[in-house]
Amino acid sequence: MVKRKIILFLLKLLFSVAVLAFLFITKISIKDIGLKLKGVSWGWLAVAFSLQALGLLISAYRWQILARAQGDDLPLLFLTKSYLVGTFFNNFLPTRFGGDVVRIWDGSKYSKSLVKSSAIVLVERSTGIICLFLFALAASLFRLDMARQVPVIWAALLLGFLGLAAVALFFCPFFCRRLEHLPEKGILKTVKQKIIAFRTTIILYKYKEKRREFARATAWAVCLQLNVILYYFLIGRALHISIPLLDYFIFIPLVLLIQIIPITINGLGLRELSYVEIFNFYGITPETAISFSIIEIVFGLVVGLVGGAIYVSRK
Repeated sequence: MVKRKIILFLLKLLFSVAVLAFLFITKISIKDIGLKLKGVSWGWLAVAFSLQALGLLISAYRWQILARAQGDDLPLLFLTKSYLVGTFFNNFLPTRFGGDVVRIWDGSKYSKSLVKSSAIVLVERSTGIICLFLFALAASLFRLDMARQVPVIWAALLLGFLGLAAVALFFCPFFCRRLEHLPEKGILKTVKQKIIAFRTTIILYKYKEKRREFARATAWAVCLQLNVILYYFLIGRALHISIPLLDYFIFIPLVLLIQIIPITINGLGLRELSYVEIFNFYGITPETAISFSIIEIVFGLVVGLVGGAIYVSRK
């Protein structure tokens, strides 16, 4: 098992390096990237970075709402620190979900249940993703010309809707009935019980007893994703990129989705290639696209290092 994980990690790393090498050999001048970064507007960068902090606070508050709905009172400061630690693991582990594992573990310290804690994180994640794709769909209706010229947008939206359909299927009564008819033997029995418990926890929370709390958390999810789009828009302003705000609602969800595809290290390579191809639609140079990605990575690393310091202080 360990050997397999090492091989998988090396293959992902190789793919990331190969994509980046292709971009730098065929399309990008390192010198021009340096010049582009020298010309950034530090004021806009500062405002963009401040939205990182705002996003962390909104995320922590949403988590607190969901936890209280389950009967767990988690301090906001503790949740904010947990998010920072999660960001550290997202940046420095070969997956974008390492931070979720950390938050599930932290939440279980109060709930005394990994299933309940996992359910909260899943609800939090899924509502955020749904908001992003609703943004993308609504914005695409106003920019069909862009979708026609960048066909991958439709592919990404289709993939996103398939994912949402899978989530809907998971919660429909039909799935539960089919699940209950599975044989109860060995490890299959344990897995079946865990899935049913996990599903029941979310269903009870979402539909029967805590609708008001769920509505509040969803409203904050909308605010959070608006904050995410504005964050990227301000990075673009810092680089003097003249892309309309509306279009960020289309391609940012797309890039975030692409980064989740588990064939690279944290989306490295795929993210940069996506920015290069999308920005090309606007006549923006590959060097600007890569500079956009570099700023995003650096901001994430700074926040992650703060989380790393918090994690070390726990020991």
